[in-house]
Amino acid sequence: MTSPCPNLGRTSLVVLLLAGLLALIFQGPRHGLPVVPRNSADQNILRVAWTQRTPPDPQMRGMTLAQHNLLILSLWEPLVECNPQTGEPEPAAALRWSWSEDRLILTIDLRRDARWSNGNPVTAADFARGWIRLLKGKKEGAEILAPLKNALAYQRGDLSDANSLGVQAVDAHTLRLTLEKPRSTFVMELADPLLSPVDVSSDAVLTNKSYLTIPASLVTNGPFRLVRASADGYTLARNEFYHGRTEVVLDGIQFVGATSLSVAQLMLAAGVVDLVTPTSWGKNRTSPTDRPFSIATEFQPTVHSVNFNVSRAPLADGRVRQALALALDRANPIKHYDAEDMRAAWSWVPEMPGRPGLTLLHEDAELGRRLLAEAGYPGGKGFPILRMAMPLERLPNPFIAVWTERWYQELGVRTYVAYEERKKRAERIKAGDYDILYNQLTATVPDAGDLLGIFSSHSNMNKTDWTDPVVENLLAEANSQTGQEHLALLEQVERRVMTELPSIPLMFDLRRTSLADEVHGWSPDPMMRQNLKRLHLVPGI
Repeated sequence: MTSPCPNLGRTSLVVLLLAGLLALIFQGPRHGLPVVPRNSADQNILRVAWTQRTPPDPQMRGMTLAQHNLLILSLWEPLVECNPQTGEPEPAAALRWSWSEDRLILTIDLRRDARWSNGNPVTAADFARGWIRLLKGKKEGAEILAPLKNALAYQRGDLSDANSLGVQAVDAHTLRLTLEKPRSTFVMELADPLLSPVDVSSDAVLTNKSYLTIPASLVTNGPFRLVRASADGYTLARNEFYHGRTEVVLDGIQFVGATSLSVAQLMLAAGVVDLVTPTSWGKNRTSPTDRPFSIATEFQPTVHSVNFNVSRAPLADGRVRQALALALDRANPIKHYDAEDMRAAWSWVPEMPGRPGLTLLHEDAELGRRLLAEAGYPGGKGFPILRMAMPLERLPNPFIAVWTERWYQELGVRTYVAYEERKKRAERIKAGDYDILYNQLTATVPDAGDLLGIFSSHSNMNKTDWTDPVVENLLAEANSQTGQEHLALLEQVERRVMTELPSIPLMFDLRRTSLADEVHGWSPDPMMRQNLKRLHLVPGI
């Protein structure tokens, strides 16, 4: 089939033009530099900056997750997608779904008109194949399938029979999923790009990277198909077999290689690309050209925190934990070091679709000093030095330096911050030889329960040794409810956790995306799962 994007491989020319622009930026005037005109053949081609350099494999996690998801969700379509405004799951490759009465069996009815890019039907077996590939390959992110019956045992190698898994292709269009226990967010989780289907030929194509020389050999089921792949990036054209092809306005997408996010932003200013995510530029950054663009900002479902080891004194005392939380100053360090990428956290869960963030914490150093005195440590006297285990890759961390100094100034509490390599830190955590851990937790679904689940005694992410039967019961009940009942139960969990404070939330992540004014239809998504099929370009801008 002839590609509708014959001139998208102009990478060498683009690089030369960009090099010239950069030379002008650093040697001449820094404003009003020329913009590279859009080639006539590219009028309806969206050009995305690409610093990722990862294969187009749906069962892999990319380091720059936003860019990776843009590529994967252009080529592949999972069963559902989550509405970025409400967080609710909506049909994608699935047509409909239904639960058994005990909410342990989910039956999914697939679209009859779903087709691979070679025209063959997409079947339930294709989804089962992709998920088994994810588990069998022990790939990062495979824990997304942990709710399925026997999934973890299969991943560990304790079970070798894939038929024992809770995923069954009943027929070509019916997928039956059996869970270990009820999980209210499971349908949302099916929107993860990791859970895309895999055609019978694709595993070998991805393993051998034959798509580099024969792009059409990579068979995909998304709105676009691969027509070019190289170290410079990827070129995609519309998939004429996609069930929603009449709603796709773009003729294609080009992922253009950039050496860094800063260079990517200059490429947008120069007219070489149309979209950069995440962007390294803030709203006040001056562009070297007059090309108009905007910056979209959104919360990411990521909380930065310090977790307390409550199994030993003095952190076993809730008054001590409260004192440490009250003595902090979140806003000023964030304002000084990273005001455009962070926001202060006043509870455990950031703003999410259909659920505003709560304000459950406050700062009051005087009250903190009184609580510490009540706990037997007036002015910090007799208080042991706290050991904070930090990952070496976080060195240096200005926030931790400021906050631990604040504890000393306000409470007289000293902290020894130990930056350690990952293996040594993991051994220390396993042995319980720490007082405080710095942690960064990201939700995999737009639901508060995903982040609050860390406080369950069953969570392998719970490093605090804090358990609470009330929280356990509320989380279990929330997993059996939906809608407002589900949200109300989770709010009770969050309020109780923030009263006991086994962990102090410090800040939430923000993400910024630069968009040329030609780009229309962008909808911020906290899960970084924007689907480019909804975008269109307004010519002449």
